[in-house]
Amino acid sequence: MNKDRGIIKWLPFESLVSSKQVIDSILHEKNKIKKPILSLEQQQEISEKLIEAFYEQDEVTLKIYKNGYIITLISFIKNIDYTYKKIVLNNDTKILFSQIVDIILN
Repeated sequence: MNKDRGIIKWLPFESLVSSKQVIDSILHEKNKIKKPILSLEQQQEISEKLIEAFYEQDEVTLKIYKNGYIITLISFIKNIDYTYKKIVLNNDTKILFSQIVDIILN
């Protein structure tokens, strides 16, 4: 007579799935970096390049700091809002000036 344990025999594998999620979240947190500190000259240079790209309608490559990671965006600048200190890209993405780490004119 064969006694099958049914679902009970598969319960240990349930813990493997959740441990994988925990390991992935730990690795995700471990790979985060601190926000780079920009000098006044670097901030001024970024500001000048933003204005130039906006008026010349040049495509820019923006490197922004978001949630512990440096993200690269390539787009045109649609609007610069000095009141709220943010820029709006062509795909309606809003970026704060304080998030911008580097800008490259294409």
